[in-house]
Amino acid sequence: MGILSKLVFYGAIAGAGAAFATKPSTEDVRLLFQQRLVTQIEDGSIVSADGGAAQALLAACQISPTQCARVLEGAVSLEYKDYLLVAVVNARAPGLQARQCLAAFDGLWCR
Repeated sequence: MGILSKLVFYGAIAGAGAAFATKPSTEDVRLLFQQRLVTQIEDGSIVSADGGAAQALLAACQISPTQCARVLEGAVSLEYKDYLLVAVVNARAPGLQARQCLAAFDGLWCR
């Protein structure tokens, strides 16, 4: 095995170990999702909700994004699927578009 092959092999093992060690727990995911909600409320990107009631709630949230994120978090359903190196999180809230997120390396990435 050449030196480059060994470097790739040991790099892959180190990356897998780092992913395993830094995978966020369920509580970490809730906190990361709440921070994401606050950011989206502050910049206005979440206001594309379906239905008048959801839009009115999100418009009122512009006053206090942090408090609003706490209120919305109560309505958000987070389904946490734990895999060995990552976790997949499905988030659903009434009136808002469902999100699928990937939790790994102390982060949360949603599409």
